[in-house]
Amino acid sequence: MLQQQTYHHHEPMTGMVEPSKSSRRSGMLDEIGLLLGRQFAAYNTACQSALAEKLGTTVADLKALELLMAFDALPTGHLARLMGISSGGATALINRLEAAGYVERGRHPLDRRIIVIRPVEAQCRVLAQERQWIAETIAMTSCNYDTADLEAVHGFLTRCGRGVKRDTLDWLEAGSAHQPG
Repeated sequence: MLQQQTYHHHEPMTGMVEPSKSSRRSGMLDEIGLLLGRQFAAYNTACQSALAEKLGTTVADLKALELLMAFDALPTGHLARLMGISSGGATALINRLEAAGYVERGRHPLDRRIIVIRPVEAQCRVLAQERQWIAETIAMTSCNYDTADLEAVHGFLTRCGRGVKRDTLDWLEAGSAHQPG
C-alpha cells in the first residue's frame, strides 16, 4: 500500500500566527485529508458498484478500466499491482476487458518485451457519460463560489492529484512503497 506523504506548510515569518487561526487551519487540513482520502474512496466504491451493476460487469473490471483511464496506459504488471491481484488474475481481467472492447494491448515504446494496456477511448466514453451526474453536482455546488475561489480549489486539487499520481508511479517503478524525504 502507498505510504501517505505528509505535506508541510510553513506560516509566513512576518509575525505571530494567532493560535485560533493556526488551529483552524490545521483542522481544515485534517478534514480535507479525510475527505480526499477515506470518504471519497468510500463513495467512489459505492458508485463503482452501482455502475458495474448497470453495465453488467464486475467491480474489479470497472476498477481496472478506471485505473487504465486515469493513467492512460499501464503495463500488465503495474495494473496487477494496483489491483492487488496476481499477474494471472490481471491477464484474465484484461482478456475480459479486451473481449468487451474496452482495452487494447500494445508494446511498450522503450521495451518491446513489456505489454502495455490502453483504454479504447470510444468505448470508455460510456463511463464518462454514466458519471455525468458528478459533473452536474459539482456545477450546482460551484454556484456558491466565485471564480477566484474555484481557481484556488482547482489549483489545490490539481497539485494534490499530480503529487499522488507521481507518488503512485514512483511506487510502481520502484517496486516498493515510497519513503518520503
